[in-house]
Amino acid sequence: MNRKLERKLIIIGSIWQMTTGLLTIFVYASFIKNEGLNASFDTLAKLEAAQSIFGSLYIFSVSFGMLFVLLGVINFILARGLKDDKAETKKPVWFIVIGLASYFVMDILASLLFLSGGILAFAKNKSIVKMENYHLQNQ
Repeated sequence: MNRKLERKLIIIGSIWQMTTGLLTIFVYASFIKNEGLNASFDTLAKLEAAQSIFGSLYIFSVSFGMLFVLLGVINFILARGLKDDKAETKKPVWFIVIGLASYFVMDILASLLFLSGGILAFAKNKSIVKMENYHLQNQ
């Protein structure tokens, strides 16, 4: 039994994660940094405080984007490693966990893709195990 559909869903989800991570790093974080640099206040203390806040937001945004890129690369590698005609147990659990985490950070598209891929992988696991047991009984 092939795992073509799960593989495609997870690969699309991982490409989406890498894209959103790169957009977060290069577009959103750069916007935050520019806003911090363009801030003007009447006192030096307020200016330094605002720049410190914007600097922290910039670091958080870049870290968050890098996390998404890293997860996208990991998921891409795991999706390519899904084996046909073999019951996978750890990878579908990982995809479901990533799908739930994506849901909690409001990445609905990635959540749907990873949850669908993980659930399909579990469903095919049952079929693969039953086919293996049937072949063992008939030998």
